[in-house]
Amino acid sequence: MKDLHLIRNKDEYLEKEIEKVCNDTFFPKSTLELTLDLSNVTSAFYGLALKNIIELVDANAANIISEKIFYDLGRIKTQQCKTKYQSLPDDTTAFAFVVISAIYNASPEYSFNIIKLSPKNTSIKLEGIDRYLRILTQLKIDQHIKFPTLIPFMKGIKDELQLDCEIDYEIEINKPENKTSTTYKFTI
Repeated sequence: MKDLHLIRNKDEYLEKEIEKVCNDTFFPKSTLELTLDLSNVTSAFYGLALKNIIELVDANAANIISEKIFYDLGRIKTQQCKTKYQSLPDDTTAFAFVVISAIYNASPEYSFNIIKLSPKNTSIKLEGIDRYLRILTQLKIDQHIKFPTLIPFMKGIKDELQLDCEIDYEIEINKPENKTSTTYKFTI
């Protein structure tokens, strides 16, 4: 609460007791709890939007929207990385930097393993709890979305960098545990 005082200092509670209950019950106890809560809200928003598209339009439209969202996120994340890391390479190593930046602030349950890092050939493995698989499975709409959901994200990175490269992947999906293990390979 102390760290967020600058944005929470305008909150007004009717009584000190209400403030205490809210802070003790709802306010995240740690950065980890805050990050996981935000991750869950983000994935729920994604899943619920797709569920509504399936119900109101059709299942094919949901996958098209999913891919478009991830593609646009890949482009935006690359733009953000260019702003933060002025010397972001314009070769396949950039994929590792952009993906890691996304994991740091948006996919806390994934771990990464940089397998190969060179200008013409970069491989990175992402594994762990897949928040998108989790929400899509929970909502019983996972069969309508193509996995890995991050392929369009990678294509967005590629297009934003204007990089002529191939994107390949190998994926293992463990639905009961909501886990994926995907190795992405970027080759010029």
